[in-house]
Amino acid sequence: MIELTLPEIDHIAMRHAISLSLATGKSFRLGGGFRFVRENPAAGNLLADWENALGALSAGSFGSDGDDLLFRPGAPARGDYSFETGAFSSALELVLLLLPPLTRLEYRTALGVRGVTHSDLSYTTDFVNLTIFDLLERMGFYLHLSLKRFGFYGSGGGLLEAKAYPGESGGALPDLSYHDVRITGARVYIAKLPTDVAMTQKDLLVAGGVIPASSVGIVEVLDADGPGNFIQVYAECDGGVRILHAVSPVYSGEGEYVFNGEVAAETARSAVAAYERLLVEKAVPERAVRELLPYAILSGSGIPVRSGGAGERLAAAFL
Repeated sequence: MIELTLPEIDHIAMRHAISLSLATGKSFRLGGGFRFVRENPAAGNLLADWENALGALSAGSFGSDGDDLLFRPGAPARGDYSFETGAFSSALELVLLLLPPLTRLEYRTALGVRGVTHSDLSYTTDFVNLTIFDLLERMGFYLHLSLKRFGFYGSGGGLLEAKAYPGESGGALPDLSYHDVRITGARVYIAKLPTDVAMTQKDLLVAGGVIPASSVGIVEVLDADGPGNFIQVYAECDGGVRILHAVSPVYSGEGEYVFNGEVAAETARSAVAAYERLLVEKAVPERAVRELLPYAILSGSGIPVRSGGAGERLAAAFL
């Protein structure tokens, strides 16, 4: 069993460790991992979903030893699978957990996951498809994600479908910098919340003068389970469409309703900060770079420089 210590534990580092364990067949002990789950209810909700799904697949089991999290992987098999995740979790995080090991299989695997499609714990589906998956395709990994119904944190009820195809080894990391960057517009999505919140967010998005008001749309999502709010900013980077995003927390991991005008304004400010950073840095957002890490380790293509402090330790453990 691998003794794994990370400079900082969050749910993404934990997810990457589990994905790599499933892909390589190596068990691990994550120092402090169980303490992190105990102290973070949102992470505990994610782990419960992962445990249920992997149990249904006979693909792994979790344990604990004091403050440490233990994981013993099984062997994921190809097929068409359906899962249901919790209302205070993220269906997308389960998809992201399973995709890296599924690219190691000989044939295509399809996933249908019900639950929260847009959570502040994770990303938007467009960001995954148009930013993360596009980069992974250049590395030889072919993945697809479809949003069938919106479901928001605290309610669930959404539906995602994903497909993983056999990946390649030895693919090179793509260029993570851009030469030409242009912000082309934005959309504010709102469901079962006051629309004046969306109007305020639109005003904040255009206040900096980078995006004209005519290029910011407001989309009221009618076919959705639960209240939700998120923003997507659209950029043209070296001729390709890229997405930046910010998702409002509506409920806490303990189920407390936390959404208000200041939360919505902070979401808009986060989106503005993201597009301002893109214009200055002209580089793939760090959140997307970090998601390349398990695939880079599995393909032997090297560790993305901006993939986070856990990258080298995960690579050393699972290569």
